Amino acid sequence: MQQATNYFRQLTYKLFPDLKNQPPAMQEMAQLGMIYFYFLIPFFVAGNIWLWQVTDWSILVENWGILLFLLLLISQLDKRPFILPISLTERITLPFSTSLSNLLSMALLLIYGPSALWVNWIAGLTFAVHTGLQSSRQRSIPYISALSSFIQSSGSGVFLLLVTGTVYTATGGQFPFQANSFTDWLPAVWAIVALAFMPLIVYFLPTWGVAILTEQPLNRQTLFQLLGGVTLLTVVSVPFALPLALVYDAQNLTLFVSFCLAVALTNMLAYFLSQFNMLTQIRSKELRRLETLGQELITAPADGSTLENILAQHLPQLFPNAHLVVRLFTDFPHEQKISWPTFTLQTSTAWPPVTDALWQQIRESTETSLVERKVTLPGETIPTGDRFLVKIIIAGEDETLHCVGAIYLQRLPSDRVPNQVLPTLQELASQIGSALYRAQTHQETLQRQKMTQELAFAGRIQQSFLPNEIPQHPSWDFDAALIPARQTSGDFYDFVPLGNGRLGLVVADVADKGTGAALYMALSRTLIRTYAMQFPDEPGKALQLANERILLDTETDQFVTVFYGVLELENGRFTYANAGHNPTYHLGTTIKRLTKTGIPLGMFEEMVWQQETIQISVGESLILYSDGVPEAQNNQQEEFGEERMLAIAQQKANGSATVQQTAIADAVNQFVGDAPQFDDITLMVVTRLK
Repeated sequence: MQQATNYFRQLTYKLFPDLKNQPPAMQEMAQLGMIYFYFLIPFFVAGNIWLWQVTDWSILVENWGILLFLLLLISQLDKRPFILPISLTERITLPFSTSLSNLLSMALLLIYGPSALWVNWIAGLTFAVHTGLQSSRQRSIPYISALSSFIQSSGSGVFLLLVTGTVYTATGGQFPFQANSFTDWLPAVWAIVALAFMPLIVYFLPTWGVAILTEQPLNRQTLFQLLGGVTLLTVVSVPFALPLALVYDAQNLTLFVSFCLAVALTNMLAYFLSQFNMLTQIRSKELRRLETLGQELITAPADGSTLENILAQHLPQLFPNAHLVVRLFTDFPHEQKISWPTFTLQTSTAWPPVTDALWQQIRESTETSLVERKVTLPGETIPTGDRFLVKIIIAGEDETLHCVGAIYLQRLPSDRVPNQVLPTLQELASQIGSALYRAQTHQETLQRQKMTQELAFAGRIQQSFLPNEIPQHPSWDFDAALIPARQTSGDFYDFVPLGNGRLGLVVADVADKGTGAALYMALSRTLIRTYAMQFPDEPGKALQLANERILLDTETDQFVTVFYGVLELENGRFTYANAGHNPTYHLGTTIKRLTKTGIPLGMFEEMVWQQETIQISVGESLILYSDGVPEAQNNQQEEFGEERMLAIAQQKANGSATVQQTAIADAVNQFVGDAPQFDDITLMVVTRLK
């Protein structure tokens, strides 16, 4: 079996020598495509010879108008297929694509007989040309994609329809299809059954060949996916070809054309739904791979010596068929010390190298990320896709942020817009930055006491996770502050940009103190932000998924209370979920308490958090805080209390959010006096100005 596999590989490289210049992932996908190419050649040859022999050219001439219409329609449907992904492994997915053109093809066969299948042959040829042009824009091997597409659609596809027509006539069917009695339906039913199950036989062999090539056996799930994708869809959709043929036979051309257009609209809807499903699956895989990478970075040596090897192992699967480069800078100001090995790691050598000017561009930019659309690389004549540059940032000893490296991504043209790709790169940069933080503090720990340095490390990590700046908006005023009780903090707050005029507001408190609470906070913050971006209109859903991931990734008795809400900046609508946190206060004509809608995160599995919606009018405010504010104590062990906090907020209600936040913080400080602060204090104020 291995000899056959090696033979197929060598034959492909001999036929297409340019394939060796492609990235490894693209070479593998091309090899898999050629497996189907080799297996389907006999069906292609047989189908073409068979079609030529049974063609009645007078039928094509007499009905050229309606056949041309159906040719154009089938061609458009083939260009908008819906994808049925069949996963062999985590890394390899076979993207079986289909469309409702089978329905129209069956109707053609029932109306005109096998001669009309030249429409499918020509449609397959145009689709092959389209596939080749599209592949050339993606730095792929265009003739491999075009040939494979042509062999499949104009070869095996026509062959299967000819077999279907033979079954139809062998069981008593006649062209055109008529339904004068019940027995007239039986041949059509047998033909549909043949069309449903014949592809399963035809495509099973090449799929088995792919399984051998990838050394992945066809498991039960893969077989069920193949059966459902190839057979069930035909059984569900193709029977509609029967009434379509009857409508044409009744010479109701207007209704026939309307029915065909309805099929096209249905196919378009299925196409968009499948595209959304594919994008969701891609994002889900990226999240899993980032989580796996993060877990391995956590367990890696603290000095960062294995960082390059870990990234080299995981990054090629994160963005396959793209040019991903991670570079850690070596030239720093004299006072900046490097506590980790520097390197430049790229996942593919088939792309032009990244110029120093690009690295310098992101390093000197005031933005944390740069995106360029439709970039044309040196030596190319057409745009190659989008380019991303993302900073890798860590906090120095003086708490200032330093750009210590960058991530470069040059991707192929894709249906994913940059905003769907950029969060993954930002999370990757955050993980690398955290690993470099760890390496930095490890070096410092060798010079100072272990406990002191661990606390300082955790404190810097906690500070780096807080927002770099307060959001600015003409109709809103925001302010927030976190005052840790120790060098590390279990509190955190966040402003999460969700797009479309929405802003996520988060205030949370880990039920512990010290380094462990800070690390737990870092994990919670990353997960909440990740799922908040994935479900921008469902704070309850974001908390539910974050809770599941926290319980899966940690083994601790810690938990975190969270208040998370989504603010729509244009209309003041505020949707929130409260996971066991202190009530947020809505200050307007009356004072409303936004109380708990569920328990804290990290306690129990399969929990659900409800979400509520309120309206924030002009002049009204939100007061979000941790329990360090009302429970702040003076030397007499008296608590500051929520009543004092609300009274001060109401006194400053006509001021800005900064005025309210500062007034409350100053009042707490004056109340506590010289008594030690025993808990972290987090306070966020949001005011609608107009």
